[in-house]
Amino acid sequence: MEFKDYYAVLGIAKEASAEEVKRAYRRLARKHHPDLHPEAGKAAASAKFKEINEAHEVLSDPEKRAKYDRLGAGWEQAEEPRRGRGREAGPRAFHAAQGESGFSDFFEELFGGEGRRGFGVEDAEAGGPDEGRDVEAELPLSLEDAFHGGEKKMTFMAPAVCAACGGGGRNRRGFCASCGGAGEVRREKRVTVNLPRHVRDGVKLRLRGQGSPGRNGGAPGDLFLRVKLLPHPAFKVSGSDLETSVTVMPWVAALGGEATVAALDGPLGIRIPAGTHAGRPFRISGRGLAKGDGSRGDLYAVVRVDIPERLNEATERLFREMKVASP
Repeated sequence: MEFKDYYAVLGIAKEASAEEVKRAYRRLARKHHPDLHPEAGKAAASAKFKEINEAHEVLSDPEKRAKYDRLGAGWEQAEEPRRGRGREAGPRAFHAAQGESGFSDFFEELFGGEGRRGFGVEDAEAGGPDEGRDVEAELPLSLEDAFHGGEKKMTFMAPAVCAACGGGGRNRRGFCASCGGAGEVRREKRVTVNLPRHVRDGVKLRLRGQGSPGRNGGAPGDLFLRVKLLPHPAFKVSGSDLETSVTVMPWVAALGGEATVAALDGPLGIRIPAGTHAGRPFRISGRGLAKGDGSRGDLYAVVRVDIPERLNEATERLFREMKVASP
């Protein structure tokens, strides 16, 4: 039988008091109840909600908790079956018979419904400070911005306390129509990010206190920005290596010469040996993107042979002579 760590599910220590178990359960139930999630997220929320309820059912019952602590994975074999006991704790419990307040008995029980308060501001005060959730967003960056670092302003949609209900989720008529009972709405938020130099694709940057707001004096969550490098017209990215093209004229490819290669930290010159064919790559060490150890990847310049846009009389004559002379 797979062992489930119910303490980890609720995010509490094994020595947690009954009040701490209740508080953790209520906080997580608010966050994961399926009826407070959009349709696309209901399945995942429902699975998490069932797991939370299972953990709460065991840890809130002194007898079950003692057996769980003593027997671990085999605690349920020692639990005698009991039928017809308890209230349904799944998502459908939300749709149980509703009282005159228009708020379900399940939610009143779940969110501290003494006197049919629901899970409004009064209930949050009874449960103490509630920390805000962490938020993750994508930070699209050009290669130049990722390479050079510095300040970057961005705008994204972030959770904010619903002004209509003050984060309580309901008003005198029942659920708050502005936030659908979630206590939060999504609003445009602008932040300034100080980018480190040579930031890589996929790296997460943490902005403390810029996540979901806390309630009842609770600290706000953090904002995690996941770097996404945008396609570049001149460079292809392969891990920490870059690839670009270098254009040479036919006589340089045939006879050899100098060529200029574009790089993120400025153009550089390379030597083209005689008899260079189109498609040949030249490796320029240490001119790519940053690696995890602080070093840099390589830049590969792939030769592209071109001709002048316009041929003057002398150039055209030389090309004709070369055509005749070629074997």
